[in-house]
Amino acid sequence: MVKKILLNKNLPFKSRIRNFLSYYQVLRGARIGWKDRFKKIFVIHPEFRTPDQEMLEDNHRKYWEAFSGKVSMNTYRVCKSISGCSTPEYIPEEIYVADIEATLNRDISIDYYNNKSFYNLWFPGSVFPKDFIHNVDGEFLDSNLNAITYNQVAAIAQTLDYPVVIKPTKDSGGGKNVFFPANPDELLSLIGTNKNLVVQEKIRQHDFFNKYNPQGLNSIRVSLYRSVRDNKIHVLNSTLRMGMGGSLDNETAGGIYSLINEDGRLNGYAINKDGTRFERHPDTLLGFDEKIPDMEGLKELAIKVTSRIFYARIVSLDACYDAGGNWRIIEANVLGQHTIRFAQYSGQPFFNRFTAEVVEYCRENHWALLKTA
Repeated sequence: MVKKILLNKNLPFKSRIRNFLSYYQVLRGARIGWKDRFKKIFVIHPEFRTPDQEMLEDNHRKYWEAFSGKVSMNTYRVCKSISGCSTPEYIPEEIYVADIEATLNRDISIDYYNNKSFYNLWFPGSVFPKDFIHNVDGEFLDSNLNAITYNQVAAIAQTLDYPVVIKPTKDSGGGKNVFFPANPDELLSLIGTNKNLVVQEKIRQHDFFNKYNPQGLNSIRVSLYRSVRDNKIHVLNSTLRMGMGGSLDNETAGGIYSLINEDGRLNGYAINKDGTRFERHPDTLLGFDEKIPDMEGLKELAIKVTSRIFYARIVSLDACYDAGGNWRIIEANVLGQHTIRFAQYSGQPFFNRFTAEVVEYCRENHWALLKTA
């Protein structure tokens, strides 16, 4: 891809140099970050370093060589080692960051959809958690995004049904700085700790999901793709995320996850962030073979929500099934939080049957070929 950027006749020479430098910076950061992450995984699972058959690894290299002259085998070997499945279509993590996501979701305006304070504004109703208080860049707002004083915040805090959820409106990945105050005093002690936060209802989950982890909300990550060929929205994969040992369901916080097959059943095992497989939930000892209720309803809702997210071709939604048997969307992720390893460590390429069209599109419409950085 570097050569293609530098020889791009559609841009002036200076623009090509600027784009090359921008691309090199992104690629270098992705390579360093994922090299460090894989290094930690290999300490825990040195067997993941073992090369696969030479022909299979060559097929993988050739599939992705249009983006990188030297394709790292780390992603492929970890995916194959955990799942036992070989396919050249596993996306190398570095290429996903520097080439694929950066091309498919290149419009910076989509960052708007990452802000939890605006969920109920762009998708009103009871799909997202009900919100009570916002702090947007240091200004307190009510549920209708009208400016209010701190005294009004304190008054609202007295009326809420506890516990509630308080979290940053952005950058709360991995459950970072997410708290569940049990009374007004706890809430008010937390509400001044961040200039961008939201206070929401705490959704009670359905008994089906309580079986796996009753201590916290278990969610389903649904990844969707708006096709570059026909602009239709497709569900790529779905994954059940569960807490473990008192953790939140986020894998970076200590949770585990299990891919959901097309028939709605879990695929037989769960995985943690280090690639360790679990045949049963360590806390509840439940196996991972049950059928998730109403998956078709979740897919229908996910497509409906995604249809109102524009300028992004990859969207990952976090959903939960509430006590009343209704699917709710907790968060929308459009930049840097798609966690492609959920599918790939489970033996499924992230883009599934759309991999070839994504590769072709990103090779010909790469972000560093089409704009001046």
